[in-house]
Amino acid sequence: MLPAHQRMAEIFLENLKGRLTDELGIELQHCLKVNADYCLDMNFLNTQLIQARITKDVKWEAHITAQMDWLRRTGKVAIL
Repeated sequence: MLPAHQRMAEIFLENLKGRLTDELGIELQHCLKVNADYCLDMNFLNTQLIQARITKDVKWEAHITAQMDWLRRTGKVAIL
């Protein structure tokens, strides 16, 4: 889980108590952007992983798996 995911959950719980402040609303938008980027990057890598497995390219598969692990830990796409 990325720090943005944790913070998004915290802001969501604050929202249950009532209307968010403008500051929290902006922070929520930032967290949502981080989440959207993460999802798009992970989906792209998942598609590549499927292609690597279909073609039985174990070297490519290992490379993509390493990129996915890096993305899960950092939220950034690795340039390996």
